[in-house]
Amino acid sequence: MQPTYSPSSNAPRLAGGHRRAHRFPWREHLVVLIEHKRLGLAAFLAVVVATVFWTYLQTPIYRATATIQMDSEPMKVLNIEDVLNPDLRDEAYINTQVKLLQSRTLCEQVVGALQLDKNSDFMATAGGDPVGAVQACLSVEPVRDSRLVEVHVDHPNPKLAAMLADGVAQQFIKQNLDRKLTATMNAVHWLREQAEETRAKLEKSEAALAQYRQRAQTVSLEERQNIVVDKLKELSDAVTQAQKVRLAAESDWLSVKRLLDAGTNVTEIAAINADPKVAALRQQLNEKQIALAVLRKRYREHHPSMVAVETELKAITDKLTAACNDAVATLQSNYSMAKAKEDALQQALKQQEQEALEMDRKQPDYNTLKRDAEADRQIYDAILTRIKETSVTGKLEASNARLVDPVQVPGQPFKPRKTRNFAVGIIVGLGAAVGLSFLVNSFEDRVKSYEDIEALGLPLLSGVPHMQLMSRSQSGRVLQLDPQSVCAEAFRNLRASISLRPEVNAAKPLLVTSTARGEGKSVVSANLAIAFAANNQRTLLIDCDMHHPAQHQVFPTASNKGLSVYLIDHLKLEDVVQSTDIPNLDVLQAGEALANTPELLASDRVHELIGEACRDYDRVIIDSPPVTGVSDPLVLLPHVQGVIYVIGFSKIGREIVARSMQKLRECGAPLVGVVMNNIDQQLHGYYYYPYKYSYYHKKGKRNGAE
Repeated sequence: MQPTYSPSSNAPRLAGGHRRAHRFPWREHLVVLIEHKRLGLAAFLAVVVATVFWTYLQTPIYRATATIQMDSEPMKVLNIEDVLNPDLRDEAYINTQVKLLQSRTLCEQVVGALQLDKNSDFMATAGGDPVGAVQACLSVEPVRDSRLVEVHVDHPNPKLAAMLADGVAQQFIKQNLDRKLTATMNAVHWLREQAEETRAKLEKSEAALAQYRQRAQTVSLEERQNIVVDKLKELSDAVTQAQKVRLAAESDWLSVKRLLDAGTNVTEIAAINADPKVAALRQQLNEKQIALAVLRKRYREHHPSMVAVETELKAITDKLTAACNDAVATLQSNYSMAKAKEDALQQALKQQEQEALEMDRKQPDYNTLKRDAEADRQIYDAILTRIKETSVTGKLEASNARLVDPVQVPGQPFKPRKTRNFAVGIIVGLGAAVGLSFLVNSFEDRVKSYEDIEALGLPLLSGVPHMQLMSRSQSGRVLQLDPQSVCAEAFRNLRASISLRPEVNAAKPLLVTSTARGEGKSVVSANLAIAFAANNQRTLLIDCDMHHPAQHQVFPTASNKGLSVYLIDHLKLEDVVQSTDIPNLDVLQAGEALANTPELLASDRVHELIGEACRDYDRVIIDSPPVTGVSDPLVLLPHVQGVIYVIGFSKIGREIVARSMQKLRECGAPLVGVVMNNIDQQLHGYYYYPYKYSYYHKKGKRNGAE
């Protein structure tokens, strides 16, 4: 029963390969670029050369620039507003001016002003449409964070470019001024029409106000209303004062009347005695009474002095009585007069209030008529004033657009920009080179990485670098000829990979095959045999590739001995095996090519040969033909215990290798692992050979120096 082998035994080393790939992905990209450097260089040169040719084949284009300043408002001579007063802070206004600068109408004015249709130099490139030609070579660019607008004209003729740029700027300024003047004149015409309509309306409103005044019989309702209000206020104050006087008089009279009605002597009433005349007479009466009392003590009743005093006393008493009566009459009269005055003022106040109410009733209609008349008068006066101002403004040729500097004739071409084109060409060329390299690499399915080997389901036993400047015989004996080289170390690594795996180390014999010719299976077989021999193991190398034998070039021996002789002549193994100059290593050459090789390899003689070899030798290495070439490897499978599959680096497609291995698996082949041969050390050296700078490599350099 043939032993089977699992790829898991070499998983740690493959995982390490994954770590390197993920840690340094840029190395893989760099490898792709270097690997396709010729294709990338060709693409780069093609793009750069095409760019250079295209640049120098372009007609030089000159650019003339006119810079126009858009002021926030035109310079004013009069302190009045224009009919058009744009706000240049509005982005929409700037964009509108840009579109106007590029309009066909403005270009038509430029053609007419400069007579470009008669200019032979311009018409030579105009294509029969001078307006369209001007529009095509014109571009406008607002200057950021400013009120400047740059007008660019691109033309093969630098003088024409400058002339066109200046012409566009001048015509735009003129157009802007004409637009303002036209708007001003239109505004004046419209204002005059509005003035006529407003004047008629004013006359009508003033006539209505005059008729109302006539009906109200007043010149000014406001003045009359003021008079009525003032009079109403005066009457109200007078009534209040009269009411106070009447109340005081009424109080005095009623108090006296109550005393009189109660029978009180009029001379004893305090209010009456307070009268000045009564008080004076009472003073005189008291004095006469005192004088009479003094005389009575001195004279008798009928004494003349007594009689005279008594006569005076009686006269004063009569006067006092009359004065008291007069005082009572005065109080009553004062009350009556105060009440009559109050009643008169109350009546006058009521009449004045009625007149004020009547004025209030008339006032709304009057105010409405007056307000309408005043409003119509203000509108009419404002329109007349605006007509005068606008007429004056229209005569001022002021524009908010002006040319900043005179347009200069360009001294050097604006296009093509050689430096920029060359830089773009280089960048595009590099991009094309990189892109094409990766594109071609994406279509390649050749085996050239650890990941490709892992996808096949087998471990990578070893990787063998490319052996430069070596013949097949030298390559097959590199382990002997250059034991300190990286290649020799790779084969030692292969031997170690086999020896350290018990199931593989026990396999005897080992068959070495590949997918197709030229992958280096014979070189691997020879060096593997040398590696085992160098490890003091008796090794036999059998060249079973009878279609294209190679071991006779590596180990020159007698040509009359070989596998073909053994199979045909029924010789013994020792009759055909030949020793080499390498200790512990014998070789069985393929011999002459035979027509029925598959049948001979399938015979019992091969079984006897391998059995005898396994008894006499520690290691038996069979160099087999490629799997896809002939059926010889399949015929040899029943006689071997391990198959080493050699894959040439970047030589065979993954799909072909996978099909070949699947074919071997279906035939029960005991696949051991894969050897990747002929690796490009310059491109993939560090990825596959971290031991390139190992002890052996440094020692080799040091010995060479010595």
